[in-house]
Amino acid sequence: MGLSPGFTVLILLPAFMLHTSGLYIASSVDSLQHVLGEYGLVRPVSVDAEGRFLSHAVSAEHLAGGQPRRRLRREVQEGNDEWEGPNSEEDQESAAHREKLYYNVTVFGREFHLRLRHNARLVAPGAKMEWHDDSDSIRHTEALHDECLYVGDVTDTPGATVAISNCDGLAGMIRTEQEEFYIEPLERGVEVMQEEAGGHGRTHIVYRASSVKKKPVSRGAADLHSRGADLGGLMDLETLYRGVEQSINNTRAGRSRRHTMDRAYNIEVLLGVDDSVVQFHGKEHVQKYLLTLMNIVNEIYHDQSLGAKINVVLVRIIMLGYGKSMSLIELGNPSQSLENVCRWAFLQQKQDTGDAEYHDHAIFLTRQEFGPTGMQGYAPVTGMCHPVRSCTLNHEDGFSSAFVVAHETGHVLGMEHDGQGNRCGDEVHMGSIMAPLVQAAFHRFHWSRCSMQELGRYLHSYDVSETTLLTITGRLCLNFLVCTTP
Repeated sequence: MGLSPGFTVLILLPAFMLHTSGLYIASSVDSLQHVLGEYGLVRPVSVDAEGRFLSHAVSAEHLAGGQPRRRLRREVQEGNDEWEGPNSEEDQESAAHREKLYYNVTVFGREFHLRLRHNARLVAPGAKMEWHDDSDSIRHTEALHDECLYVGDVTDTPGATVAISNCDGLAGMIRTEQEEFYIEPLERGVEVMQEEAGGHGRTHIVYRASSVKKKPVSRGAADLHSRGADLGGLMDLETLYRGVEQSINNTRAGRSRRHTMDRAYNIEVLLGVDDSVVQFHGKEHVQKYLLTLMNIVNEIYHDQSLGAKINVVLVRIIMLGYGKSMSLIELGNPSQSLENVCRWAFLQQKQDTGDAEYHDHAIFLTRQEFGPTGMQGYAPVTGMCHPVRSCTLNHEDGFSSAFVVAHETGHVLGMEHDGQGNRCGDEVHMGSIMAPLVQAAFHRFHWSRCSMQELGRYLHSYDVSETTLLTITGRLCLNFLVCTTP
């Protein structure tokens, strides 16, 4: 069912729903009014390619052929960066079902027919989530599961894109050319899954990005955004880096530059997550949430306005313990917090650049207030490919945080704020991702013409090997190569 934009949802929720938590945007149903201006209740349905009803069940485990796919790395060859599929006829039928899914979702009176395809590129083969203790030692690990991550579009809606997961209900972003919507299950748990399987469907909330309530930005936060981060406190790591730079540069002879804007790049990411994020979302649900969030980030980097083909690839997720989390984030001090996070990420780096967990870029998520009121993220400009500076600090508060992550990583890729240091201030009000203050909502999110030009300028400054595995797989950063500036 669809609810009108002005509908007051809270007063109509049945009593059995009010005690249930599990939302990504809020800690409980009761607190929704504090974080959203409005929202609607819907029950999505599974349909076929023509939109004909199939089932009220929408979660992966309830759909036909919902067994996890076996993913093996093929022998890497030029132009071949896919993964091995199933061999048996049964597996092939199962995989074919998973590759494309269709749902009907009514969003504020508009019925969207979602056409989805499996996103097999977000999670690297064999990637794991590590749970660390306060000494940063690994307590235990678990595999990252990408079987329920999807991207796609909306029938008869030109320009629409979708980044969604069906791990446990539907969760993610539906974007049209006019606005963005988020969807997530209202409840989670065994009873809800049984109800879904029993044919009663699953209640979800939908809300506009513009309905997400954000704290007003203080003057201090605005000033910090305009200055950017310098990471001056990491000089000791800079010295360590210079000690190995010469040996790395010896491998650069004979490399030639390719046309960078017409080939695909993978930014291989270490995702660091502090204890405040775990406590909010819960250990049981946090992996699903993080993968859904990064699926949205990846979709933002696939927007055509960027002018380049960039894939965000998770090679490793590290969940920090409480003590380590508290030591990295210095409340109210974004510069020191970012330095701490970048230092931590540098120390997590694998020494062997051929290691499957070697990362190009580190993204750190926290719910702690590391800066002035309203500050959402902090990052150095043009840090990509640098072992110390390729890192961002991001405040996580739901799916809208994907735009914060995309914005801050944009800085590391060399993008400036629109209207500050470039002539794209006219695109800020239209919803440019590199607007000086990251918006909770984009009326038409896009990368500005300046962002496209700045990215192109720095991509062309990277040296690219003709023969190494890193190039064959389209990896953005090569060894410890420092991004050179024009």
